[in-house]
Amino acid sequence: MRVVLIAPTALDHRGQPIKQRRLHLPGLTLHMLAAVTPPEIDLCLISETVDDIPYDQPWDLVGLTGMGSGLVRAWQIADEFRTRGNTVVVGGIAASLGKPEWTLEHADSVVIGEAEELWPRVLSDAAAGRLQPIYRMQRPPPIATLPLPRYDLMNRAKLGVWRPVQATRGCPFPCTFCSITAFFSASYRKRPVDQVVRDIRAVKRHGTRHIAFIDDNIGVDFAYCAELWEALIPEKIIWMSQCSLHIADRPDMLALAYRSGCRLLSFGIESTTPDSLANIEKEWNRPERYHDAVTTIRQHGIDVSTEMIIGLDGDDRSVFQKTYDFIMDNAVSVPRVHILTPIPGTPLYDELEQDGRILHHDFSKCTGGFVTYRPKQLAPDELQTGYWRLYEELFTWRSILHRVGRNPASLGPRMRGLVWAVNLHYRQHIKRRVTPGIV
Repeated sequence: MRVVLIAPTALDHRGQPIKQRRLHLPGLTLHMLAAVTPPEIDLCLISETVDDIPYDQPWDLVGLTGMGSGLVRAWQIADEFRTRGNTVVVGGIAASLGKPEWTLEHADSVVIGEAEELWPRVLSDAAAGRLQPIYRMQRPPPIATLPLPRYDLMNRAKLGVWRPVQATRGCPFPCTFCSITAFFSASYRKRPVDQVVRDIRAVKRHGTRHIAFIDDNIGVDFAYCAELWEALIPEKIIWMSQCSLHIADRPDMLALAYRSGCRLLSFGIESTTPDSLANIEKEWNRPERYHDAVTTIRQHGIDVSTEMIIGLDGDDRSVFQKTYDFIMDNAVSVPRVHILTPIPGTPLYDELEQDGRILHHDFSKCTGGFVTYRPKQLAPDELQTGYWRLYEELFTWRSILHRVGRNPASLGPRMRGLVWAVNLHYRQHIKRRVTPGIV
């Protein structure tokens, strides 16, 4: 049985697939599914951002997964394969949160939920000619016994130095806009530390010690973090991840994170306006402590990246200047800004749809760079224009030099090079109206 698994790329502002020569932060989904694929199956993994899609080869089954506009790209790819007579199955967060019938217009089957336990059944059913239209996760797969991802199948010629490892799944916070919270039902599951170390050692055997923990919030359970980060110290790795600002209240944990190899953490700041944070159930993110938190984190040698949202219900025309001022005043070396994007399956989407504020259902615009709803205090065109103007101002040469040049974190040459490279990469994307961070 010949099977191809494809991670579609994102779409740019013209709806065209985004292609690059290298993928610097590869995902883990395909390589985890490869780990639960029976060895007798002839399996091919494709990341469309850097790979061409082998449409003309004879495949018994085509599998696709994607987030955001990647789901629409998955539908496009599925349509093309089906015109060639191939059987197609689609899964992933976006397909799981959306209505199954949306995906079944383009595919023979849809997988809803985490797929480690479902995928072998899909393969068996496809081989026997009894593929079901819907495979739905009944319970989350046991995270304590996940197999070793197939890092050996990662194409080193097309990747940077970073490799994905997962320690936890989900996030316990109830942010209404977040597809991760919706997909994992606000659960938070932790892998045994020895299993995480096993994966890290496998990555090191394949030639790198640079780890990107793809966790959505690695710094929630400090008892778990203490155990994990102590275990990482002898591994001598360099790592980065996403985290909540709560860690700034624990200097001891910041010191331990640095000793374990942490050099960059990304924080969901979202907004500097308390009313906006309350509207998305993230009022525990207190703007009055942002500056002190960023300062404390950097004093421990860890650089700060931020994610912010504009267009929240508490935002008026001042949001552009406030966001710019926060990023520049705090010299955030790697800032990302998104237009609020209602994702189907989230409480935010349901609320805005009920209020008649969803402008259209073109999910190719779910990139964080398009206005897809009616803001409360801004005109849609005003928000759209202001968004790109804000990004252009943040990524002028003068702004980059200000933000990166004032970086006080204790970074080595490679990490400093990474920060500069990301800024230049984002600058080019902004010129092309590609939302920074989506590929």
